[in-house]
Amino acid sequence: MDTEVFGVSLDSYASNGEFRSQLDLPFDLLSDWSREVAPRFGAYNERQMVANRWSYLVDRDGVIRFVQHSLLNEPRETSEMLTAVEELNAEQQ
Repeated sequence: MDTEVFGVSLDSYASNGEFRSQLDLPFDLLSDWSREVAPRFGAYNERQMVANRWSYLVDRDGVIRFVQHSLLNEPRETSEMLTAVEELNAEQQ
């Protein structure tokens, strides 16, 4: 698949690095320490000062093609995202 995966967190670069190592994640975690990205995607809870858990599939043109929300302590359902990625890749070939 012609897909790039990364995570964005409000945590620091160092904290993201430790978290990535602990879970042996196969993708990078980017830091939104300045709180610029999460609010733009509607993923920032200003009252609680935390990012809500959202997953986005963004195509090459920057168009959001799939959105998924999960609770903070809930595992993410990856099968729907993988199906959306496969459909997008097939569409763009």
